[in-house]
Amino acid sequence: MEETLNDNSRQKEVKAIGLSFIKRGIAYVVLLFAAAMAIAYASGNEWIIVPAIVSALYTLAIVVAEGLLWGRVASRSVDALTTFYSAVSGFRMLLTIVVMFGYYLAFGRDGMLGFLSVLAPFYVVMLVHHSIFFGMKSKIIDKFNNVKQHS
Repeated sequence: MEETLNDNSRQKEVKAIGLSFIKRGIAYVVLLFAAAMAIAYASGNEWIIVPAIVSALYTLAIVVAEGLLWGRVASRSVDALTTFYSAVSGFRMLLTIVVMFGYYLAFGRDGMLGFLSVLAPFYVVMLVHHSIFFGMKSKIIDKFNNVKQHS
């Protein structure tokens, strides 16, 4: 009975961590998008709008998917999280290349420098958010491992 309670509380804590990651990621994307829109309108560079929309949607998709997948992996096996982090990094990079190629096909060579200058802050914030957030949460994961070993 006690093991079920520990497992149930662990499931709730993992779910809360995943949702917290998603909420913070959405907040960062909204702030970056607002900054891009402010720059676009203040400077008269409306060309920033489309790259900002593409970058924001891409970043939102990655953050939500990563948060949900992390919750599933962490709730099933905390030992698999190291592999998960590596896989997410590779997948994120490949998906970024696919998004850049898609933008290139849609808008051509002339729009790429502007797109990359708008996409870069979104990508960097996404990387920093992932690294800092899950770095801070590693203590919780270590606690799960200790409970698992002592059970």
